[in-house]
Amino acid sequence: MLNLILVGGILLAYSSVYISPASFWLLSFFGLSYPFLLLGNLAFILLWLFFKPRYILLSLIAVLIGYGHFSDYVQFKGKKTEEKGITVTSFNTRNFIGGQNADRLQNAKDIYEYLQKKNTAIICLQESSFDRLKKYHRAKGNSTKDAPFFKYIHTSRSGGPITFSSYPIINKQQLTFEKSSNMVIISDIVINSDTIRLFNTHLQSYKFTDQDISSLDSITFNLQEENYKVMRYTGSKLKRAFIQRTEQAEILAGIIEKSPYKILICGDFNDTPLSYSYHTVSKGLKDAFVESGSGIGNTYLGDLPSLRIDYILHSPDFESFNFEIDKVQLSDHYPISCTLIPASKNKGKK
Repeated sequence: MLNLILVGGILLAYSSVYISPASFWLLSFFGLSYPFLLLGNLAFILLWLFFKPRYILLSLIAVLIGYGHFSDYVQFKGKKTEEKGITVTSFNTRNFIGGQNADRLQNAKDIYEYLQKKNTAIICLQESSFDRLKKYHRAKGNSTKDAPFFKYIHTSRSGGPITFSSYPIINKQQLTFEKSSNMVIISDIVINSDTIRLFNTHLQSYKFTDQDISSLDSITFNLQEENYKVMRYTGSKLKRAFIQRTEQAEILAGIIEKSPYKILICGDFNDTPLSYSYHTVSKGLKDAFVESGSGIGNTYLGDLPSLRIDYILHSPDFESFNFEIDKVQLSDHYPISCTLIPASKNKGKK
């Protein structure tokens, strides 16, 4: 019976990328649970291999049907280059709140020094504060002009995403969403006489508090009524976030489709690759992790299960190399980075 439930669950997870949560939000929960459903089915494949081999096909077929999704989570071989290209970093800084009882200004200092060492040409921060970075930098007696990534700056009018660029930013826009503090800032950047449109993106958060996480952790089999209340409350938050992200993703995808320039999207989608929002925004684009990453692609290290929710997506006009997830504990997210090279430069190369 459990094997059948896991098979049914993983098949529902596959369908979550095609059906809007506004129509059936529970499918998004299955999509979110894909890594655990996959592990459960793999466990049954191993179990049946030793005890009842004829039952292997049940889970094996279910896993193989969605094999293409597996590569969105795990890559076995990265793609490297030493060729100079457009270097990009994306990082949700959690408003510079580090570990428990960490000093925010000290954490801003640590993040500043991390960014300085990365020395990437384009930096996209989410949940950030330019004032804190400036405060630390000025405390060292420097002008903001001295920092390489302070050359061209695009901040939102109401706080949130910040884009730093070593290349000129010739146009700035801001996309805000109804009844949400999440947003996207859009920067047109000129690179070697070419223009790209950069979307520094932060889609709808679940807005789980520390108390919410504690309540989930404290669920037991004895307090049935209390468990029901916690699960219903958690479900309502998940539902609200799934639906809001759907609306935001559809709006963003419409704007991307009308862009006259090549596309670069960086940011925190608050959703996994097996989701309607990711599928909607990434349509026609390449995923830098899939193209050039290696290992398990988890980017979130908060109290909830570790998941891949941060992305660098780009037009097929570019090839991605050197994708990295830096396992520095400066936020509840890991920063990600890659190098982009025009695809035309690699034509004919093996």
